[in-house]
Amino acid sequence: MQNIMETVEALISSVLEDIRQKGYSLIQPFVIGNVEGRMLLFAEANGVSLGGNELYMSAKQLQHCLRASKGAKGLAVDDSDLIGFPKNRFQMDLYYDGECFIYTDGHSKFFIHPNYKMKISREVVKRVNFITATRRTDKNEFNGKRYIKIEIDGSTK
Repeated sequence: MQNIMETVEALISSVLEDIRQKGYSLIQPFVIGNVEGRMLLFAEANGVSLGGNELYMSAKQLQHCLRASKGAKGLAVDDSDLIGFPKNRFQMDLYYDGECFIYTDGHSKFFIHPNYKMKISREVVKRVNFITATRRTDKNEFNGKRYIKIEIDGSTK
């Protein structure tokens, strides 16, 4: 498993480097791991359709995280947070807002669409996909009724 994570981290790093140097990356969307158990259990119990059992990331979405407007507002997430996300997400809190799953470590939040339509090898498919990441600015953001906290066993709080 460690070798797979190192490869995923290297791939994310490579995409980020392409974007910084050329403004884009030609790397196809890629799997960063399996959908986590608590997300699977929550989706099944609450009728949320998942586009598979694997979690995808794409250059397009990583580019979205790095756009200038986010940087200007101080909302851009560090490269190290993006690179570490596939491994670190298991220790993060997980929420559902009615449309997307959100992982947060208290400083950043990472959005996952459960059934995102994307193109892989010229074929349009639906996959569980990383959408974007941003800095958290409001420490009380997840205390409201808008977000459902998902526990380890897939239950809610």
